[in-house]
Amino acid sequence: MDGVLTYIGLKNSQMEELNPLLSMLQPEFVLFLKLLLSGLLYYVIYKKGLKRFGSKLHILLWLVVAIYTGVIILHLFWFIPFLF
Repeated sequence: MDGVLTYIGLKNSQMEELNPLLSMLQPEFVLFLKLLLSGLLYYVIYKKGLKRFGSKLHILLWLVVAIYTGVIILHLFWFIPFLF
């Protein structure tokens, strides 16, 4: 969701990428990279098994989920004025 909303915002000049590494890239490559990393995370969690990595990784993943939930909420606040 973050990758798609970021792509839409960058292509329509509604937002700018704040990550200094990603801000140097074209929006299409940012989307590709975010989808690739999401796929890798899916592979690690569901194909290798979360139990195998222990409780520390479990806590870290919940932290990442919380951060990305905040990012998605920010994206929605940026897009709401453009919807109406």
